Amino acid sequence: MTRPHALAASLVAILLVSCGDRGDSAPEPPATWLAEPLAAVRTSALAAGSQKAVPAIENPYTDDPGALAQGRQLFDGFNCAGCHGSAGGGGMGPPLADDDWIYGGSDAQIYATIIQGRPNGMPSFGQVLTGEAVWKLAAYVKSLGPGTGENQE
Repeated sequence: MTRPHALAASLVAILLVSCGDRGDSAPEPPATWLAEPLAAVRTSALAAGSQKAVPAIENPYTDDPGALAQGRQLFDGFNCAGCHGSAGGGGMGPPLADDDWIYGGSDAQIYATIIQGRPNGMPSFGQVLTGEAVWKLAAYVKSLGPGTGENQE
């Protein structure tokens, strides 16, 4: 092999090695006992009008007054009222203080909606909120109204 060919082959080898995985992608967050329900929700294919069974996952903060107060702080801090109204009565986003829950009002469905977002406006908060904070926000949201957990037909 001539010297220019050997040099070219070396450059190609260096380029191939340097173009490999650099580890730029963010690692998956570690699962905790509070985040585990999300895995169950994702595998249940929850969607509007879904006929699949909803996983029976209870919010650990449903009856905790301190957690509800923190959930309200999150609701205010993330400007949820900008779309859903200050008391959950609705606005450009759907109301949260009634029985008509588009994606379901069960604990698992509210958790999934906050984490994953929904089409046509509901942003995903999975990158900024996880586990405990999501459960507290979900408990507050559910406290705004009856939220039967039934999907809209």
